[in-house]
Amino acid sequence: MGTMTLKRFNGTEKFKLSESRAYVVRSDDETIMMWFETETDPQAIMSVEDTAVFEMNPNAEVTVYLDKLVLKEFGTRLFELSQGYNEKSRALDASLYYFEHEAVDENIIKIVYKGNGIFFLQWSGTTTDISYYDNSKPKTILEIEGEFSLEEYTSWE
Repeated sequence: MGTMTLKRFNGTEKFKLSESRAYVVRSDDETIMMWFETETDPQAIMSVEDTAVFEMNPNAEVTVYLDKLVLKEFGTRLFELSQGYNEKSRALDASLYYFEHEAVDENIIKIVYKGNGIFFLQWSGTTTDISYYDNSKPKTILEIEGEFSLEEYTSWE
């Protein structure tokens, strides 16, 4: 299905994606909001000392905005999202939840439609270190790669 990797100041944590879904809604102004949510397996593939004892499994979410969505025309799309917090909607468009919710900034998102409601997502960004929310440590690099299934995809074909 895929993996989530956290490159931290003290090593790399890696998790298997356990549930990965995509959703789409059309807003009143006809803008299409598409978001990808993932949870990870509780058992880490790789961990580091300061988090291994807690047996936590992170999850993440990223949102992109489209003018239109016709799945058979989707192909491959690239998005850049400099800030995870969206001032206009006052919500997080890119976030990581490990012990707390944190915005993910400097996002590079590649989305490939593979057919039958399946998207391949490749996403990288940076966030506050998950054990040191005071910014005393370097930023953590988040990398997610995997397949996501779109709920109710037949209505967008």
